[in-house]
Amino acid sequence: MYDLAVLGGGIVGCFSALRAAELGLKTVLIDERGVFGGASARSAGVFTVQLDSPLDVELTAKSIELVKTYIAGTAWQETGFLQIGKEHALRESMESLGKCGIKYEVLNNEEIMDRWPEFVVEPELIGVYTHPDLSVEPKILGRELRALLIERGVNLIEGVRATKLEISSREAKAVALSDSSRIAANYFILATGPWTREILHNSQIEVETFLLTCFAYRLDLGRELNIPSFSDEYLHTYWRPWGTTLVGGRYDAEFAESPDLSDSQPPSKSLRLALKFLLRRLKTPSPPVLVEYMRGPCTFTNDGMPIFGSIPHLVNAFIIDGLGGYGLMRGPALGYLTVDAIVLNHELDKYSAYSPVRVFR
Repeated sequence: MYDLAVLGGGIVGCFSALRAAELGLKTVLIDERGVFGGASARSAGVFTVQLDSPLDVELTAKSIELVKTYIAGTAWQETGFLQIGKEHALRESMESLGKCGIKYEVLNNEEIMDRWPEFVVEPELIGVYTHPDLSVEPKILGRELRALLIERGVNLIEGVRATKLEISSREAKAVALSDSSRIAANYFILATGPWTREILHNSQIEVETFLLTCFAYRLDLGRELNIPSFSDEYLHTYWRPWGTTLVGGRYDAEFAESPDLSDSQPPSKSLRLALKFLLRRLKTPSPPVLVEYMRGPCTFTNDGMPIFGSIPHLVNAFIIDGLGGYGLMRGPALGYLTVDAIVLNHELDKYSAYSPVRVFR
């Protein structure tokens, strides 16, 4: 019998299990694909506080703090983040940063190009720069987290799929696994991302979410550039540096019926436009060479907000889902906060807008 069973070995599940072990809970983490074997490993790896919602800003600031605290610097670099666009398009983000007390710089086009000569920025555009933001390599982060979970005594069950929750009298009693075994626990955290809807359906619970497949690319530029991670709200692209490469793409995706972890190449138009707009914004030392492309399944809600809190009608089961393309940034904080709510009775009223009640039928 476990104190806590965490379903899902992505960024949310890992930080949930890590915090639980830190607070002395006997914890098991279950994922068929293993730690970071699913969507988290296919993330573009950008951590930035430059978001439109104050709650999202706070969550990402907390996630950055957690990554820096628990994970070795081999998995992340503090690159800072530059958001480029017309002033009116960046105003909401600046207001959210201000409400959260996070310092930022506003730069005109000449100041951007003086500080980072590789950029080409039109006079009508400005930049908002925040210093502590990160470029993260998800696969390295996953290896670091797996080793840390083992070190902290979390039992990892990998290669076996969680199929459904066994429910009785408003409580989840156990999770059934694909090998016909079951794991009993006092509390459960459902952090299975694009696979959550299926597990809930098998448990006779329906949730209103939909799936998109997001695309990202790794381009080799031939040498390292001393630039921050950046987004271009004018051309709708985003990129982060890592060594001689840039990782990112456009804000485009495709609807999907099921999680897509295939190695199929993304649509050629997506890559073509990503390259076109990158070269319009950045002077590269040589033509970029595509060295990797990623398909990442993402869960969305109709209102665009996460699902975070207790599953309706279950007193001991929590869900973290609907994180969209920002799962890596929101995930550490949400996992950490959920365990604090379970163990330390911390209130989640601040996050009532994310309440699961709105998406369950």
